[in-house]
Order: sequence, then structure tokens, then C-alpha cells
Amino acid sequence: MAPTHNPKTNLIRGAAWTIGTRWIIKGLGFINTVIMARLLLPEDYGIVAMGMLVVGLIQTFLDFGPATALLRKAEVSRDEIDSAWTLGIIQGIAAGLALMAALPVAVDYFKEPRLIFVLWALAASVIFISFSNIGQVLARKEFIYTLDFKISTITKVASVVTTVIAGLMLRDYRALVIGIIAGYTLPVFLSYLWHPYRPRWNTSKIGEIWMLTKWLMVARIGQFVLRKGDEFVAGRIGTTAQFGLYNVGSDFGQMPVGEIGPAMLKALLPVLSSLQDDIERTNQAVIKTIAAVNTVIWPIGLGFMAIAAQATEIALGSKWLEAVPFISLFALASVLQTITAPANTLLILHGHTRSQSQIVWIEFGSFVAAAIALVPGFHLVGLALARIISSAVSSLVALLYTKKICRLPIIPILKTIARPLAGAVAMYGLVTYLQGIIDAPMPRLAAAILSGAAFFMLWSLLSWHLAGRPEGLESTVMDKLNQRRMSSTKA
Repeated sequence: MAPTHNPKTNLIRGAAWTIGTRWIIKGLGFINTVIMARLLLPEDYGIVAMGMLVVGLIQTFLDFGPATALLRKAEVSRDEIDSAWTLGIIQGIAAGLALMAALPVAVDYFKEPRLIFVLWALAASVIFISFSNIGQVLARKEFIYTLDFKISTITKVASVVTTVIAGLMLRDYRALVIGIIAGYTLPVFLSYLWHPYRPRWNTSKIGEIWMLTKWLMVARIGQFVLRKGDEFVAGRIGTTAQFGLYNVGSDFGQMPVGEIGPAMLKALLPVLSSLQDDIERTNQAVIKTIAAVNTVIWPIGLGFMAIAAQATEIALGSKWLEAVPFISLFALASVLQTITAPANTLLILHGHTRSQSQIVWIEFGSFVAAAIALVPGFHLVGLALARIISSAVSSLVALLYTKKICRLPIIPILKTIARPLAGAVAMYGLVTYLQGIIDAPMPRLAAAILSGAAFFMLWSLLSWHLAGRPEGLESTVMDKLNQRRMSSTKA
């Protein structure tokens, strides 16, 4: 089906496809986690998480953002496409070699000799996946979302199956590494199998890409250090088992919002690029996206906080209950990280990547200050609390920057955030109350989820009517329902 040029339709379609893809992948990943959590110990997860931290750090320092450079422009030439692919290979090889060089430092820092196998395997995987077909990015630019869906889904299935089989055979951290290798390898073959574009080595436009994305690289470095800096500290001050609890708690807690939020935003940049000549329409699209995102993430984040203990025991087993405080805190942190994310996309659209970099480093500074104050008294929990504080600071600063630079009004945005926030807080109280009056674990969890969802839906519709039916998720849903009703009536 040929893509439509209607920005609203493209944004909705992109969000729907991406959310569907990510939820299938996350569902498979959840199944994998449930199975492997019963086969492995927290320290097994801690070892692999340490390796992935090192990989992420090096990749971030060498990520020049070739995909973002293509998505940001309305039209791109063959030279630009091939140069982006070439740059991806260069940075992949550089990252793999850097991983090999950093191996003794990582082993000494974490005091974990088993990292040697992990990092050698990941270095080879990082180099291999850099050869993926740039056609995946082109498909996304053309609002063709089925390619990402097919590649991501099949890759995840293969990775999960590989991990579980290896886990049953090996019963240690090596099973997780083997699954990661499968996830890095298969997409390369599928990207060439399912997209006709054949990139060629070309360096002619690398300089232009660098000029466009250099500040994005600085911002990404700040984002990684901010998002994962706490884990570097946790891996140093805690035992391998404690770090495993912290890492799984972080991943599990951020999972619901971490998958929904970015998925809703994935189609925003190419959509805004088609509107960037009309500042008012662009800003209205951003405000509406913020409204839709907050309507979804607040009930999911606070709802997950309320059921964290029950969900952990049922999904992962009682040996992971010590991770519950981290799961709850990171669920809230993931919401605060996402509430104004469309504003950051607006800065990228208008080329204000330096400002975005400044926002990230302001967030990092607030995290460091909060961590220094909280870690001595709360140990690893203090790191999670510092993440919450810094995320709130970042969201506020992003709004101030976009108001000054892009003339994005703050008051309408705060109103769009306040309504779902109030409903989610009330829902949290209801779910917490129900947790205390029902004894059986499964009925208690089911009652909490169903009652919380029903309450928030009623709250959203009622508050939307009382607020004058503003633009947002509710208006989009009602428009779609009215269109279907009219179509059925005509038929």
C-alpha cells in the first residue's frame, strides 16, 4: 500500500505499527525473561549487563547518527544514503576494535574475569551488525513500517529460542550471550533479503552528516552516561548479584513505558519534517503528541508501580523480590523521561542539536548532585531516586528551551500533562487499596489491572469533556469512531 502524505495519518500509522512491533518484541522478551529468570541467578544477569554497559558506552561515543541525518531531511540523494551506510560501517568497526582494547580495563573495573568471553563475543557482533542494509531507514522515511515489523519480530523470535535452548543446556550467563549474538546477526541477512536497496561504499557526504549530527552525538553521550551512569556506579559499589537485581529491576520497571513512549514518537520526526515550513501547525502537532503520550504513559507507569511486587513474584519468582524497590522507582523514572520527549524532537527538527545537548548535560548534572546526596544514605536505591529527580529536571528544562527557541507555548502543555497525571494518581490509590483487600495473588493482580484500566478510561473521557474536548488521544479516538460510524451508516 502506498504511503499517504497526510501527516496526522502517517503519525498515527507509524505509532500503531511501532507500538505493535515493540509490544510483540517486548512480549517475546518478557517470555524469555520469565523462563531464564528461573534458570539463572541474578549474578548471571549482572555479568552480561556489565558487558552490555561497556558495549553501549563505546557505541555511544562512536555513533555519528547517520540514520537521524537521513530521517531529518525531506529529500536525500544516493550519495547521502550511501555515505550514511558507509559511516555506519566505519563506526561499527571502530566500536568493535575499541571493545577489544577496553577489555582489560573493564575486567579490572568490575572485578569480574568472566567478562572476557562476553566482550569478545559482543565485539564481533557489533562489527557484523554495522553492515546492515540502510534500506531499513529508507523504509521508515517512506512511512513503510512493515519491514521493521518483520525483521524485528523474526529476529526476536530467533533470539528467544536460541537463548532458551542455550539456557537449558548451559544454565549460566553464556546462554544470554549466545542469545544476544543471534539478535545481532540475523537482522543483517534479513535487511538485504527484504529491501531492494543495495548500498555502495561512499564517503563523499560523511562531512555533511557530521556537521549535521555532531551535537546529537554529544547529546547521545550525555544521554547514555545519564541513563546508564548509575549502572556503572552500581556495578562498582555493589556485588555482581546486587547489580543483577538493580539491572533487572531497572529494565523490568522501565519496560511498559519504555516501549510505549518511544514507539509513539518514532514516526514524529519524519512527520514534522513535512510540516516544518508551517511553525504553527508544527507546534500544534507537538502539543497534540505530548497530550497523547501523557494520556498513555501516566496510567501505565503508576499502575505498574502499584502492582510491582505481585508482578515480580508471578513473573520472575520469589528470588527476585529484592528487585521490587528498583522496579517501582524506575517505572516512575521512565514516565518522567518521556512526558516532554516530543519537545526534544522539535529541537532536532529545527537543527537545535546543541540546545538538546545542553539539556542532556543539565540533566546529568542534576543526577550527579542528587546521587552524591542520596547514595550514602540509600545505597543503590539512592541511584534510582537520583534518576527520578534528574528526569523531572530534564523535562522542565526541555519545555523552557522549546518555548524560547521554537515558540512552543508551555501552559497548554502543562494542562495536557496535568489531566492524565491527576487521573493516574487517583488510579494508583484505587489499585493500592485493592491490593490490600484481596488475598489470592492472581485474582488480586487481575482485579487491580482491570479496575485500574476501567477507572482511568472513565476518568479520561469525563475529564476530556469537562476540559472542552481538547486535541489529544481522546479526540483522535473519537474522530476514528465517528468516521467508522458514518461509513457503516452510508453502507
